[in-house]
Amino acid sequence: MPTLDDVGKAAGVSRGTVSNVFNHPDLVRPDVRARVEAAARRLGYDGPDPRGRALRDGKVNAVGIVPPGNWGVVDAMRNPVFREFMLGVAEVCDAAGASLVITQDKGGNGGVRTALVDGFIFGRIEHLAEVEPARLRRLPFAVIDIDAGAEMNSVRVDARAGSLAAARHLIGLGHRRFGIVSFLRDFGPPRFHPPGRPRGADAAGMPIDQEKLRGYAEGFAEIGLSIDDVPIVQAHPWESDAAKLMLDVAPDATAILSMSAMQGIAVVQEARRRGRSVPRDLSVVGFNDIPEAAETDPPLTTVDGMGMEKGRIAARMVLEGGPPRNELLPTRLLLRGSTAEAMR
Repeated sequence: MPTLDDVGKAAGVSRGTVSNVFNHPDLVRPDVRARVEAAARRLGYDGPDPRGRALRDGKVNAVGIVPPGNWGVVDAMRNPVFREFMLGVAEVCDAAGASLVITQDKGGNGGVRTALVDGFIFGRIEHLAEVEPARLRRLPFAVIDIDAGAEMNSVRVDARAGSLAAARHLIGLGHRRFGIVSFLRDFGPPRFHPPGRPRGADAAGMPIDQEKLRGYAEGFAEIGLSIDDVPIVQAHPWESDAAKLMLDVAPDATAILSMSAMQGIAVVQEARRRGRSVPRDLSVVGFNDIPEAAETDPPLTTVDGMGMEKGRIAARMVLEGGPPRNELLPTRLLLRGSTAEAMR
């Protein structure tokens, strides 16, 4: 492969002049710049190796997104909630002229230790120890949906308040018999948590999911109902059998609270397959707003988890630097056609 020296010899200039043509063209006279560019084209020289430039400058102008838990790149791309989040990150990256890289660290394979990026955004970590590789590399990073304390950047939504608003909405419509579809962060079959048993943190998944459960519990407590008496189906958002199981184990429920918009949509669809009208016979509320939520029939009432805004803020934290910040975003309940007054 031709080098800077080769181009310099062909154009009759120094190696430094060739370097300036490609890196600081404003420093080179137009006629000299044209001669160097012509020589480079003849030799098939495309410019300095970006890997070498990254080593020299210490920056590659890219932000790495680490998907949650054991997700791979495909899992991140097919999840509409995470796609909305990545769109927010991409918006800020576009404005800054930076690239976005999905950094797979599935199974602890060292992606964070080796990725050529200037900083990381960690999607929904479960333990703060997961960010240690980024800390050791002394790269800026932000974590999502967890209270990370004052020493690191974090962005989260007030999931407890959002879920409390969802529970209060259904209670205000006269509903008293509920079911909950909670979040399972591992790939596997749905789990049924029958009523009459204490609800521990393991019934909800990651910290943000546990906050949702607390919000539901607070709302139920206001009418004297214990969350321990509410049937819970815990499932991954792509688990197709979760909606069936939920309606099987809670046939008398008039309202379902889902921690996932995807499972909320699945419950609406399964209820209709069984001949139950939504919202006349069954009201459903999800969590997170995705395009599919507004397009389902009927459109899904859901808590807006501020996915795109979380992405924007996290990207700015990484690209702009500065002291660590902790952002807690308010949620809002988007009222649509999947909820109505209880009929029985």
